[in-house]
Amino acid sequence: MIRITFNTNRHSMTIQSESMGIKEYQNIMTIKEMTGFYEVRQRQQSTDKNAPIFRLPINHTIIEYIHE
Repeated sequence: MIRITFNTNRHSMTIQSESMGIKEYQNIMTIKEMTGFYEVRQRQQSTDKNAPIFRLPINHTIIEYIHE
């Protein structure tokens, strides 16, 4: 199971899974629900555009949204 904690105010995300361990990412702008998966998009500093960095299967992912 993959667990994502997405802070909508700080635009940060922590992802935790058995295979990846725990990793933190900054400049996460959105998590889009697509057909069968979630797409995590990060703002790229070089282009100032949002680009996908992960596609995670919906049936194996839990998302927690926090507003700090």
